[in-house]
Amino acid sequence: MDLALSPQAIRLAQLVMQDDPVMAGALAEAFQLAGADGDGIAVQGGMSEMMSMVEADMKASRGTGYETRLAKFAAGRLRQDARIASFSLNGWDTHASQTRQLGRSLSTLADVILTLKAELRGPAWQRTAVVAMTEFGRTARFNGTKGTDHGTGGAMVLAGGAIRGGRVYADWPGLAESDLFQRRDLMPTRDLRAYAGWLMHGLFDLPTQVISRDIFPQVELW
Repeated sequence: MDLALSPQAIRLAQLVMQDDPVMAGALAEAFQLAGADGDGIAVQGGMSEMMSMVEADMKASRGTGYETRLAKFAAGRLRQDARIASFSLNGWDTHASQTRQLGRSLSTLADVILTLKAELRGPAWQRTAVVAMTEFGRTARFNGTKGTDHGTGGAMVLAGGAIRGGRVYADWPGLAESDLFQRRDLMPTRDLRAYAGWLMHGLFDLPTQVISRDIFPQVELW
């Protein structure tokens, strides 16, 4: 797994974390994980070279198990002092051949969640909430290359011992053309930040006023 970072970005991250031993240690471990395949983490060129590296990494990462290594790394931090971990999974930008790509991406997501559960066994898993979300949805219909383009409404997956699962938390709007947003996208019915806000309130006892004012400005929690 490679990190597409310039030397300046790497140094900036180290300077930001240097006064926090816990974060500095986590950063060093993340860099070590990224360089485990011998490719390093730095990109000497400009933005175009960096984007080319990101695209190549997305293709090369398929089937290498880097996602489960990320999950194990995150779980290891969560078993210690960390309370929140965040990382990204590639493979969801399905502009073409979605039926072939989507199954692989869903399988990877399932492997990541199961890895987190295995690594956070016992009491740690019981107080853990896993939130899989994206910043945009997909269109409701295929495009000309049997994929879907960026859309409005989407879905998120909640898992973990702290989640009362086995249900869908949403008002399903339907897929009839008259039910779609601008006759193109799944109609959004809820701000996804509200779900994250509820979890922060329940897990960390944060006041709802703080969540809607400072963390997710103007989000409607209730």
